[in-house]
Amino acid sequence: MKRDFKGYNEIYANHFEEIQATRTTLAIQALPTPIAVEMKVIAKAP
Repeated sequence: MKRDFKGYNEIYANHFEEIQATRTTLAIQALPTPIAVEMKVIAKAP
């Protein structure tokens, strides 16, 4: 997680330039599967 966080923030900033969406980021040190990122979102289509 530490090595990926800078890149994660850069990608996030590219997609949310105008709207600063609320987010929560948790670092989980051990997962049962090799998952790098899991996202849960609530979105509204225009």
